[in-house]
Amino acid sequence: MGEGLPTNTRIVVIGGGVIGASVAWHLTRLGCPDVAVLERGQIGCGTTWHSAGNIVRMSTDPVAVEIYAQSASVVAELDQRHTIGWRPCGRVMLARTQERFQEFDTIIRILRNQGTQVESISPAEVQERLPMMNTDDLVGALWSPGDGRVDPTALTAAYCREAKQSGARFFEGVEVKQALTEKGMVTGVETDQGQIKCEVVVNCAGMWARDLGLRNEIDIPLYAVEHFYALTETLDDTYPQMPTFRDPDGLIYGREEVGGLLVGCFDREALPVRLSDLPTPFEFGLLNENWDQFLPYMEQAIHRIPALADCGVRTLVNGPESFTPDAEAHLDEASGLKNYFVLAGLSSSGVTRSGGMGGALARWIVEGDPGMDLSRYSLKRFGPEHNEESFLRQRVRDMPSAHFGLER
Repeated sequence: MGEGLPTNTRIVVIGGGVIGASVAWHLTRLGCPDVAVLERGQIGCGTTWHSAGNIVRMSTDPVAVEIYAQSASVVAELDQRHTIGWRPCGRVMLARTQERFQEFDTIIRILRNQGTQVESISPAEVQERLPMMNTDDLVGALWSPGDGRVDPTALTAAYCREAKQSGARFFEGVEVKQALTEKGMVTGVETDQGQIKCEVVVNCAGMWARDLGLRNEIDIPLYAVEHFYALTETLDDTYPQMPTFRDPDGLIYGREEVGGLLVGCFDREALPVRLSDLPTPFEFGLLNENWDQFLPYMEQAIHRIPALADCGVRTLVNGPESFTPDAEAHLDEASGLKNYFVLAGLSSSGVTRSGGMGGALARWIVEGDPGMDLSRYSLKRFGPEHNEESFLRQRVRDMPSAHFGLER
């Protein structure tokens, strides 16, 4: 990453987080090594480094199930060659009501139709897997043995390492100002260090993707909110291969972390974050702890795991995470600007979708066909009014809890 910027390349990927790194990796595997990844900070910064790193398989949407399956396959493959912290520990998704438990039937049907192992289990079977858990108010749960967890920084590094070995180039400390265009087509990018001619631009700029798109009059509706998880002190009954868990009725999730627990939430009335209010630089920055916002979800976690009441919290991580107006990702070519592609707004599922979505976009660019129906992620599902800041600041407040209530 010490070489000078190229003057020409076929593809410029903007953003060196887990998404941009995955796109570059997939492009090189499809025989397209002429790729330059431009990151204004450091590779793996932004949202990637503080991700919880959960790899999931469950969804009510067949396309999402395929994306998750491809991502899990990529993680397992990279784990054979790199130390990425992959633990296929499984996941338990809890149901407090009969209605919730019945919703799981849809997930079971879709996953089994696509060859993914999943089963419903009883509260007693939940406690066998998670001995510290209070199951008195549970109707049942879903058990997905193929779920797991990964180190997001190590995964990003593995993507980058193999992409570089195949010819892709990565540049840190380079800010892209805008795409250069002629007659409705991409011709290059303008950076703070000069111009680069290219045929394709891929906007993987995370929570900055919207602002970058506006410089070329492209609407990419997304907005950041405060997003939390707590890291506890050591807790009995945790173990390295402990399954991750998700309690959608309580809007909490968790997993083992260094002998304690990582407990996070997808809160109601999330607090929007204006990017212009963030300090510079913010490459590996966090927002201030906000216990007033997180406390109701810590109480939910204590209800689910009573031992947390007597367990200290090492830190409360509050990192900005961008959500779209429907909590679905953007994966599309921009209308009116040929060869300007967008993969952003992953809505807190960037790590777990990186392999599948990065692969779909790479196939679209190289082969002209992503290999799956991506209409659910089209930019065209929104109008210009949905990219107004006033709309987004209000709308995204509801998106974490709406997204979390049922698997997407």
